[in-house]
Amino acid sequence: MPTTLNIMDILSQVKKLDKDEQFNLLVHLVALVRKEDGSKSDRKLSSISGIGSNIWKDIDIDEYVEQERQW
Repeated sequence: MPTTLNIMDILSQVKKLDKDEQFNLLVHLVALVRKEDGSKSDRKLSSISGIGSNIWKDIDIDEYVEQERQW
């Protein structure tokens, strides 16, 4: 019967590592996940288009620009 890995058991083992070893493990995990999902390390700026747009939804842009010019 195969051994079942439990994330809490893994985390308890990771806590026993020193900070450098924990960081090294993290680097390896990130590389593993990126390799498995085919992610590229480079991201395009266009991928964040629209983030924060809700902040501006109730603001009249022309009025805002005019107020900034009065500063």
